[in-house]
Amino acid sequence: MAVPHSFDGTLDKAQTTLDDAIGSATAAVATLAGHARGEGGAEVVNFPVEEALVRETVETLERWKSLALSLVKELDRMTANADLQHRRLFDENAGLQDASLLRRKLAGGPMKPEAIIADVEATLSASAALDLLFKQARPALSRCFRDCESHLDGAIERRRKLDFAIEEVQREADVVTTQVTDLRRSLSSTRNSDTHLERDDDYRDLLAGQDALRKRERELQSDRTMRQRLIDIYEGLAGVLNGQIAAVGAMAGKLTVDIEQRIALLKALTPEVDALPPSTSRSPAVESLIQAFEANVLAGHDLAARKAHVDFVFARRLEPHSLPVAVEPGGASEEAQPEG
Repeated sequence: MAVPHSFDGTLDKAQTTLDDAIGSATAAVATLAGHARGEGGAEVVNFPVEEALVRETVETLERWKSLALSLVKELDRMTANADLQHRRLFDENAGLQDASLLRRKLAGGPMKPEAIIADVEATLSASAALDLLFKQARPALSRCFRDCESHLDGAIERRRKLDFAIEEVQREADVVTTQVTDLRRSLSSTRNSDTHLERDDDYRDLLAGQDALRKRERELQSDRTMRQRLIDIYEGLAGVLNGQIAAVGAMAGKLTVDIEQRIALLKALTPEVDALPPSTSRSPAVESLIQAFEANVLAGHDLAARKAHVDFVFARRLEPHSLPVAVEPGGASEEAQPEG
């Protein structure tokens, strides 16, 4: 797929990182599946390896999200620049009222409609490639999350059974302890030697049983500690996967509306040129986006309001530090309220 040169490397890196993240997450979830089935005991679990596997998976997922986030933002910035250049075709002062150096620089050099169209089509090409990445990422991450949750349920169930087994052993141990205490008292008051020897054998049997129960409880406690530690490790992974799915949803939602904005801008620019570049230069993915836009009667409808909404959701979920905290007099801030 042809994409603007400035996005070639980033898109390739995003694809590779996404593949690595999905592969790592799948491997980590498969490892958890073995634990959920009870394969191996506490003595065969290498926690440093388990923790490293999950940590590397989380780090790779975060790198993928960062790359995708930067692409969405950069494409949006390029679209804003193209929109500004389009407005300058009719108002040469457009953008100059903004005193920032960057906006002045962007507004400084007017572009011809053909050049603006080329930029928009290049941005659309990168958008199409990124859209395919999101369509690959969402189902793969959702599958990993569902599997992780399912295997976690199995691991939690095994830990719960261990809790019951530990309680049962402790009850048995309490009964034996009472019997040992009673028999010890009985031995101290028995004068008959034959009776004493008989009860002495019973006493040793009880002590042996008590030791066996204590050993069994230690084994169960060790197994439970191992299970709980694994649950804690993989619950962290499940939380990250869930966050990744939400992030992909927010980025994909913004990209969908941004693509509409780019196509609408492209159509607005078309009357401004005498001869359009040949459509054969467009990639099939870009042609597909344009055809879908034209086939959708609601495409472009209320675009400004929809873009403002997806931009807000995008910023709230992925850039919360960039949102002002508006506190109503006598009330809590909007961000402090639970989402309905």
